[in-house]
Amino acid sequence: MENSLSTESKPKLVDANGLLEALFDKSSRPSVRWVRQMQAQRKIPFVKIGRFIRFDIEEVRKALSENCTVNPRRR
Repeated sequence: MENSLSTESKPKLVDANGLLEALFDKSSRPSVRWVRQMQAQRKIPFVKIGRFIRFDIEEVRKALSENCTVNPRRR
């Protein structure tokens, strides 16, 4: 019997290091401290499971594109 959700549609939860590896290339990767600051400011979504903090890569990607993209001014 096949699940109604495919493995690709399920959210993939990762820790802060995994999030940074998934979103940024090695030469431009911010620090784990930056992730924690973004989390504390509620700029990126996270899931707390017990004492562990996990991030859904696609949800964070969407939040960053909505909240942290600078659009040039038109003259």
